[in-house]
Amino acid sequence: MKLIVAATGDIAVPLLGALAADKRFEIPLVITGVDKPAGRKMELTPSSVKQAARALGLPVFQPESVNDKTGVQKLRAIAPDLLLVMAYGQLLSAEVLAIPRLDCVNAHVSLLPRHRGASPVQNALLAGDETAGISVMKMTEAMDTGPVYRQFPIPIVPDDDAMTLSQKLAKLAAEKTPDVLSAIAEGELSPQPQDESQATFCKKISKADGQIDWYEPAYLIARKIRAYAGWPGTWTTWNGKMLKILQAAALGQTGEPGVVTQKDAIIFVSAEKGSLKLITVQLEGKKAMPAQEFIKGYPDLINSKLV
Repeated sequence: MKLIVAATGDIAVPLLGALAADKRFEIPLVITGVDKPAGRKMELTPSSVKQAARALGLPVFQPESVNDKTGVQKLRAIAPDLLLVMAYGQLLSAEVLAIPRLDCVNAHVSLLPRHRGASPVQNALLAGDETAGISVMKMTEAMDTGPVYRQFPIPIVPDDDAMTLSQKLAKLAAEKTPDVLSAIAEGELSPQPQDESQATFCKKISKADGQIDWYEPAYLIARKIRAYAGWPGTWTTWNGKMLKILQAAALGQTGEPGVVTQKDAIIFVSAEKGSLKLITVQLEGKKAMPAQEFIKGYPDLINSKLV
């Protein structure tokens, strides 16, 4: 089966590896995002998918828009049986969707129609969902609205954050998607329409989303810390410096929002409803450390107000 893969996000790397190792598939092309500035020096850096494709000896194509004339001509010349998308970052035009002989398929990391859009893993955590999963769907021009071939749920455990949940979903996609693609090619699956009445949507996350508002409920702040783990992270300001909150837990104790207190070696920050027990923190320019250790070096954090 001639399969083009379009992917950019880290979460798609295990699936690309699984497909490359599967003798049922030939991958004549991997489409991924353009190299972007990264790191302190802002050097142009390839996506992890590009790096993985090169390591696997697969041809890579990085169009500014896959829907332009060059992209369409390149895909038509290959004449794929299937085109698979996972965390690619571009919508496909009707012209591109019509190119594969069989179908264009998206492996989306949510249980559609819940969490359509750019940040499904983070939004599952923000919403307090108990279950996440993979939806393998038939692509349409609108984002994540197509009928679904198969879904594979997994539980979200209390200590999951965006990084651990993404790793689990990446592994799940790599395990399940190849067989779904094979079943589609064999005509064994019929996609079922999504229930539009149950649809929810999630936006692209920005760095600003990580700033903590202590006038929000403590449980929601705790969810944000888990949801934004890795990037953009969650942070507040203390003495004019960024203080990252890497791990925390919501508790019922109340007080003035943003004020730090200590009780029995436990460090609390009050929120609008409840408080946040600080577990791991990182001051701007310093290493991450347990909150109890941080207080030894910065005792004036106690009774201060974070903003």
